[in-house]
Amino acid sequence: MYRADADTPTLAALGLLLGGLSRRTLTLQTLAGASPSPSAAPRAVLSTTHLLLPAAVMQDATLARAAIAHAAAHLLYSSPAQAAGTLKPLGLAVASMIEDARVEALLMQRLPGVRRWFLQAQPAHDPHGLDVPSLLARLGRALLDGHYADGNHWVHKGRTLFAATRHDHGLADHAAFRRLASILANDLGQMRVRLDPQQCVVPAAYRDDHSYLWQHGATADDTTEALQVPAAPPPPADASAADTPPTDAEEQPIDEGICHLYPEWDYRLQRERTDWCTVREVVPPAATLHGLPPAAEPATPWRSRRRLSRNQRLRRQWEGDDLDLDAAIDVQVERRLALAPDGRLFVRPGIEAPRCSVLVLLDLSASTGDVAAGSTQPLLAVEQQAALLLARAAQAGHDRIAIHGFASNTRAAVQYLRLLDFGTPLDAAHTQRILGTRAAGSTRIGAALRHATRCLLAEPAGPRAIVLITDGAPSDIDVFDARYLTEDARAAVLAARRLGVQCHGLVVDPGADAYVRRIFGWRNYRVAETAAQLPRQLGELYDRLAAR
Repeated sequence: MYRADADTPTLAALGLLLGGLSRRTLTLQTLAGASPSPSAAPRAVLSTTHLLLPAAVMQDATLARAAIAHAAAHLLYSSPAQAAGTLKPLGLAVASMIEDARVEALLMQRLPGVRRWFLQAQPAHDPHGLDVPSLLARLGRALLDGHYADGNHWVHKGRTLFAATRHDHGLADHAAFRRLASILANDLGQMRVRLDPQQCVVPAAYRDDHSYLWQHGATADDTTEALQVPAAPPPPADASAADTPPTDAEEQPIDEGICHLYPEWDYRLQRERTDWCTVREVVPPAATLHGLPPAAEPATPWRSRRRLSRNQRLRRQWEGDDLDLDAAIDVQVERRLALAPDGRLFVRPGIEAPRCSVLVLLDLSASTGDVAAGSTQPLLAVEQQAALLLARAAQAGHDRIAIHGFASNTRAAVQYLRLLDFGTPLDAAHTQRILGTRAAGSTRIGAALRHATRCLLAEPAGPRAIVLITDGAPSDIDVFDARYLTEDARAAVLAARRLGVQCHGLVVDPGADAYVRRIFGWRNYRVAETAAQLPRQLGELYDRLAAR
């Protein structure tokens, strides 16, 4: 059943073990050559036809057993040659480690005895190390060994989310664990943990180098890319430090801003935590767009269908000088359907409802810096373009509009950017300010909504609304419970409505229905399947708000 290319007892025995565990026929060989990293030993190489084991692993019975079992787990439960797509090196490392833990857990479900093999082969690691290999090793140990204690918040979050994902989706749901890996990689980016792809190897010696898992295309082949944003071009030789654009390791040069304290709803305690979140409101300077590509507007810009004339006939009124035929027809239909009809059946002269105040709140978290589905641009660029189109149309119609943005880095640092305020014309400086925002941080929606509500309450009387544009559920690096921030965002929406501010969500995420409905309620959200749908969806939502 199993073929070995060398007639040695070790290879023959390991070959039989691999064939028995994986139910596959592979060729087992000793790996020749040096490690890609001078400071680390080479790792096994797995393909659909071969398993190459380093000599150091072959010489250690404990590592050899674990390596064979790990390879069998991948052969049984992993999809080979997955598209790496736009995954950066750090995201790839975290996704690979989570996949390792997932398939090992599946194999241990089928064969509980292999747990001892994996535990015996666990590498020694620095329990306080904060570099990428150390954190991955600590998390890998935590996911395998339930008795392992680690005080690092990122490791604890990873273990908690892994258990929750396993419980909610099952180990077979590969996509759910990919989403988990994305969250953890994003957290590392916010923690400013750096990865040198040339120096990083898989921490556990018995695990393979992950070449079995990934197919690297042209877009993912550049290992010099940062996690958060594409690498900036090198500055000119004569450029000073002040002329050099900030990297993802640096903060954008903005003022310190004004701090505001807000509560946060804890659904587990069923009460608000007073003064729990710190929102830092800043007005960034107009961005210098030197070196940035110009933002192209959508091929078919959205145009408001709202009539701008204030003089009109008001329909569906309780009283008036004429019958509203459309309303009368609707009454007859509703009666035939045994529904309660609306009694507003008249038309009268009047003027258009007061102009509305709409605050567009942009999610500026790190995930919006990734290339959006159905687009060649990052999602943030599409958000910026859609917001600018809306601002121009709204100001042409004499509505009041503001564009703000937010990102978070724990409850103590929610950054709120006032990019365009109410009553401010959309000139070149404000356009640059909006286009110059960068993706970084997490998505603590509740705190941002509370501050946006506060900004709207300063507006003149009339319809007030917040439109949140985001790409996913609320999250932050100091929160381990996936439900916690969703419930807090819901509480913020309900509090805003009690104050007369309507909240609406526009989410670029095909799987958003569950959480976005929980936050905004029925009929108060829209889901864009792809980024290309975002400008049109935003325009239609605005038309609906302006017509109220």
